[in-house]
Amino acid sequence: MSFDMAQYMDIFLEEAEEQLQALDQGIIMLEKDRNNQELLNQIFRAAHTLKGSSASMGFSKIATLTHNMESVLDRFRNGELEVSQEVVDVLLECLDTLNALKTEIVEGKDTIDVSELIDKLLGLHNS
Repeated sequence: MSFDMAQYMDIFLEEAEEQLQALDQGIIMLEKDRNNQELLNQIFRAAHTLKGSSASMGFSKIATLTHNMESVLDRFRNGELEVSQEVVDVLLECLDTLNALKTEIVEGKDTIDVSELIDKLLGLHNS
């Protein structure tokens, strides 16, 4: 039995756009209010939702990138990592890349390499 994912593409793209907007607003607010636990939770939930939907659609680069973002965000939530300008900059770079990956899906391309960005996230995670 074949399963046609195309019928779910519009729903995925619409949901992805909502989560990307939530991440964008959240990260910008986080830059100004670095100790806001509720804001961290909102950003985490947006990344988590995007990770789950992209994984279920088979978009592994988005799923992997958001998974690694979640790990950093979780360290904030647990007080293991301070929100710094460097961290905010990397999260914004992730957001730009996620938007580019979404565009790539729409255009049917596969050219973006996320490994360097994941290394940056892992570097934050291990700092």
